Amino acid sequence: MKRVISLTICLFALLMGSEAFSQIELRQPFIMDTVNNKGEKLDFTTLIQVPSYDNLKTSKRFPIIEENQVITISSPNENGYKINTYIAHVFVNSFQKTTLNVFSTDKVKIGLNGEMIKERLSTKDSLNDDSKISKEITLEPGKHIISFSVLTSNDNPKHELRFSFDGGEIITINKDSKETKYGLTLKEMLGGRNIYNTSISPSGKYVMVKYYDSDNKGKRQYGYLIANKDQTLFFEEGNTSTQWAENNLFFNEKNEDILYYFDKVNDNRRLIKQNLLGIKTIVAENLPEGSLNILPNKTPNAILSQTTKIDNSKDDLRQYLLPDDRIDGWRNRSLLALYNFETQQIQPLTYGYRTTYLNDYNPKTNSILLSVSYDNITQRPFSQTSIYEMNLDNFKVDTIVKGEGFVSSGSYIPNTDLLVIKASGEAFNGIGNTLKKGVIPNAYHGMLFLMNKTTKEVECISKDFDPSISSIKVSENKTIYFSAENKDSVSLYVYSLENKNIKQIETNLDIVSGFDITTTGNHITYFGQNYNNYPIAYLKDTQKTYKIYQPKQKDNLALGEMNTWDFKFKNTTINGRYYLPHDFDPQKKYPMIVYYYAGTSPTDRSFEMRYSAYLYTAQGYVVYVLNPSGTIGWGQEFASRHVNAWGERTADEIIYGVKEFTKEHSFVDANKIGCMGASYGGFMTQLLQTKTDIFACAISHAGISDITSYWGEGYWGYSYSSGATANSYPWNRRDIYVDRSPLFNAHKINTPLLLLHGDADTNVPIGESIQMFNALKILGKDVEFITVKGENHGIVDYEKRLKWNNTIYAYFAKYLKGQDAWFKAMYPNTQL
Repeated sequence: MKRVISLTICLFALLMGSEAFSQIELRQPFIMDTVNNKGEKLDFTTLIQVPSYDNLKTSKRFPIIEENQVITISSPNENGYKINTYIAHVFVNSFQKTTLNVFSTDKVKIGLNGEMIKERLSTKDSLNDDSKISKEITLEPGKHIISFSVLTSNDNPKHELRFSFDGGEIITINKDSKETKYGLTLKEMLGGRNIYNTSISPSGKYVMVKYYDSDNKGKRQYGYLIANKDQTLFFEEGNTSTQWAENNLFFNEKNEDILYYFDKVNDNRRLIKQNLLGIKTIVAENLPEGSLNILPNKTPNAILSQTTKIDNSKDDLRQYLLPDDRIDGWRNRSLLALYNFETQQIQPLTYGYRTTYLNDYNPKTNSILLSVSYDNITQRPFSQTSIYEMNLDNFKVDTIVKGEGFVSSGSYIPNTDLLVIKASGEAFNGIGNTLKKGVIPNAYHGMLFLMNKTTKEVECISKDFDPSISSIKVSENKTIYFSAENKDSVSLYVYSLENKNIKQIETNLDIVSGFDITTTGNHITYFGQNYNNYPIAYLKDTQKTYKIYQPKQKDNLALGEMNTWDFKFKNTTINGRYYLPHDFDPQKKYPMIVYYYAGTSPTDRSFEMRYSAYLYTAQGYVVYVLNPSGTIGWGQEFASRHVNAWGERTADEIIYGVKEFTKEHSFVDANKIGCMGASYGGFMTQLLQTKTDIFACAISHAGISDITSYWGEGYWGYSYSSGATANSYPWNRRDIYVDRSPLFNAHKINTPLLLLHGDADTNVPIGESIQMFNALKILGKDVEFITVKGENHGIVDYEKRLKWNNTIYAYFAKYLKGQDAWFKAMYPNTQL
């Protein structure tokens, strides 16, 4: 008997674990004994399972029922049993408490979003009050799926089911979920398959797309696919280190498109190569620990980067050498070596107590570019970078850049004596600086420079180019490809050394998240997203653009319009955009949420982001996003306004913009406007409340309340301030560090304020929120302070992220919609 029952259970688990079935027949097993070895009688109710949320979302097999619809279930075969599963799609526009009533003549298990919430394992004669199962449930705004798994047998002659709600504004539909549109939810945004990298094969024919799958608990599983312009060749799970072998003839004699990756079996670290048919070959074993970059030449060599670690974090008394010594791992140092896969010999390339970084490799000269950073704590930006060229044949070293404070890295331009160097406006004695005398450039505005290795002459090729340059790839055809923050987008560009011009590449995307090129530059792969769509991966050749992969579709999402709206403030155009609910009615009045960062980085058009506007339009808000003065991507002068500002002009721009937007858009309820920002944006949220009463409520996550304490205590406070408050310190600029700190103006705050903070924040320490909370409590102001246990500057734990977001939703609902039930449910009033 045990074997038969086990087989039945396994069969059921198989069916439920892959493509769930709405109807499963179960037969009576051969009864050898009335009980098993535990004295238990055969009980088919143990086989009733609530389908997982992933199955509920993706399967088309479950019949959908409506509220108060009576379902008659067919009887099972003689002496058999049947499990039938029905589902109801439920939508709520706001936080709801309701009672779910289920009437069933049969044994039933009830699930909500894949979790069982109630069961009744007895039968009833008819759908009367005696057959009712009631459960009080709470529903957050968005879509929910209720499942009813019913066990029927011929022991019960009648098989009927219906459900209803008592209380709440609940919407149920009777269409297939694929045809039902609903607003974006956080679970929808975080879940499913997400692209995080694309790379191109040396021939340009194939693209590798790396992704991760997130389940409904936030657990990730990594994988990749290989595709060409016509089709996907295969998927593979688990190997996050897989990459293309670039023209190394030792591993790839035929110079084909092949992959390689590293794995470890019983402490044996191995290099595996894999062709596009899936055949894998062990190339090398017993590899040393560290990062290995296989050189694209004919040798069996790789550049090895190994780290020596010093951990003094557990010492009872701990000496700090420099401000950054507080950061975990700061004392670790990495050095470069040449590793030979045949002889297994390690040849050191660099030695010392400073970390060396591999920048690039030149196969024509067998040389590498490496950089070294030096601490220079008495002069901003408090570190200097030197770039060296080392010939791997004779180990001769030439100094390329010596002790520059604003240089990032360098790359070869093949077949020339030129290097391209990424830096900011103060590098190389400010040759790229277009600002008036005395105006300090924004150190976070990325620029490109060309240097002749022989003459050391430097030219800035992006001097009059407004976007801020991020990532660089160089081709053999004397062209430089790069991505750049272009106002509120991230765009792709190419610079030609022959034509000396920069040209934007059409990508069909608002945000290019990453890209890769072949050595010739004739093929590019890239991925990213638009303001209203999930990430997509593309392949582009000299003729056409091909869509390679988009794992998540927006077909079932109801997304409202996004429109741009700009205003002028003191002869400067401030760009912004606003998002509308999907069921927008221009005759109605809507609450509005204003979002900004207001620091050095723009708030771009990303669809999937921590503060995605569509998460809030789904709940009936208009969302206004603006990029005030000081952000990079609008040119040097605009970016320079961030330096030594700390809200001096920025806050006034936001206040003016919100007032003008409200005047021009009658559908906004001027009495129901909220605002929020995080980090520097949290500082801006607090500062705004000291200057205006136009907001009905405000939310600050990890906000800076005292510029001095942030400067001194935050891990990167002093170094960030080397750009944000260049040459300004607590001892020489009281007007910044005291007068512009919200804490010293707390008495001016009258707006209800929610302070959110991870209690393990090392960037903006939690004390920034604590001291503002204390001040406002003493002043008798309306303030809430909520911490997130164990989280740092951003909230990354999945379950905590959901609760954190719900706190924001609930707070806005309380003050902008007059609905306080959600916030009270999360944080009941406690009288102490």
